[in-house]
Amino acid sequence: MAESGGRPRRAGLGAPQLTLAGSAAGAVVLAVLAAGGFDPLEKPETDIAPLAAGETVDLGPFELTVDRLRVVDELPGISEGDDDTRVLALVATVEATGTATEYGALLSGSVALDGVPGVTADGDGSEPVPADAVHVMADGTRLDAVQPGLEYEVALVWEQDARADVPAEARLVLVGRTLRESSIDHTQEWLDPLPVAAGDLEVTAPPPSEDES
Repeated sequence: MAESGGRPRRAGLGAPQLTLAGSAAGAVVLAVLAAGGFDPLEKPETDIAPLAAGETVDLGPFELTVDRLRVVDELPGISEGDDDTRVLALVATVEATGTATEYGALLSGSVALDGVPGVTADGDGSEPVPADAVHVMADGTRLDAVQPGLEYEVALVWEQDARADVPAEARLVLVGRTLRESSIDHTQEWLDPLPVAAGDLEVTAPPPSEDES
């Protein structure tokens, strides 16, 4: 993947590794999350740190700094929704913590909205919903890999049913993982997804169009 949208932060790291870390485990984790495979109540509330805009959280494979949550109106390359859906986007800064390239899908599976009307995944809608995708803010391209030594400003996006109201605020859940040996193939993988931080963020709606004013 091209390094579009990333800004070098550290020198002397050498060329990024071509092998994506946690590929098999990442796919399994994402499948579990998409099916509602974790519940914030599985971890005691006292162990889940409060979350607010501007805070940086260590998720294991990534460090994520939450900026703002908004309804998408002008982000190049990202769907702006249609008559049936609108797009909610979390703007954040992310950096891989290790020396290997990580999947963008692992990042999207680490950030979820909880209890937002009209935002649902497979299941009964009672579980937090991971982001649909991650895009680079600079040009709207999809972020498929997070390379070490680069800091990315990204938009993590969810589709919301347009019949639901735009929420004044939304609960964001960040999921952390532990690097340990896999019992399947004995390689080091990012495993054991658990919520590490959660909080309510204000949702910024776009200004009304001239037709609506």
